[in-house]
Amino acid sequence: MIDVSYRKKLIQVNQIWYPGAVKLSELLGQKRRADILFVHGVPVGETKGRFRGWQEFHTCMNDLTMSEEKMHAAVNKNVRYECRRSERDGIEIQFYQKSDLEKDRKLLGQFAQLYESMYQSKGIDAKYNLTGVKKYIEADSVLFSAVWHEGEMLVFHSYICDHTDARLLHSASCFREESADQSMIGRANKRLHWEDILYFKKKGLQRYDWGGISDFDNPNGIDEFKLKFGGDKATYYNVYAGNTLLGKMAVTAMKLLKRIH
Repeated sequence: MIDVSYRKKLIQVNQIWYPGAVKLSELLGQKRRADILFVHGVPVGETKGRFRGWQEFHTCMNDLTMSEEKMHAAVNKNVRYECRRSERDGIEIQFYQKSDLEKDRKLLGQFAQLYESMYQSKGIDAKYNLTGVKKYIEADSVLFSAVWHEGEMLVFHSYICDHTDARLLHSASCFREESADQSMIGRANKRLHWEDILYFKKKGLQRYDWGGISDFDNPNGIDEFKLKFGGDKATYYNVYAGNTLLGKMAVTAMKLLKRIH
């Protein structure tokens, strides 16, 4: 189970991932110091409650207990080709754990810059949540991977993970820079996802969660990209539970705005 807390604007949020056999009522009974308890992967029967809000979450997952051969065969053949082609591009792939990120403090800034630049190129003002990421690093529950080419970071992925599950948190690339070789970066991104999957498999994890699918029936381009890696469609429930007066007011407001049920 991954258990981190951080402040988001005026609200203290406690995020719980992969609670396993621990029930929501048990978590709430622990009198946690947070306004809102945000629990991922809750059975539907536990979603009900006066100051609780829930959302149905769709994603796809790769079963890491399968043999590498079966996993590879399930990947779309064009993606397999792009990954093989990427091996000739002269790129370097690096993985960064807690100790690496603490040793080189500049890395987080580089990840944030690439992430925000990607969204700015789309006309979106998106800020990288450094506060939350630092809390995951403190809990030793995060992993970054990156593709480098001639000293430049082209792509990075970040994951929250425990001893059984890894979930994609961020994926960013410098696709839209005028000087960028978009074909090479596209290949690098595909290959990095595959190398990430193999990395977690070798670490003994059981599931690779792609971090969300917007619509199984009408998948968008990103959805289709994720589904090409052979994962199984899955649905689970996320719950927001108000733990203080401020938290209960926030949950009620989200319900009224129809952000949650």
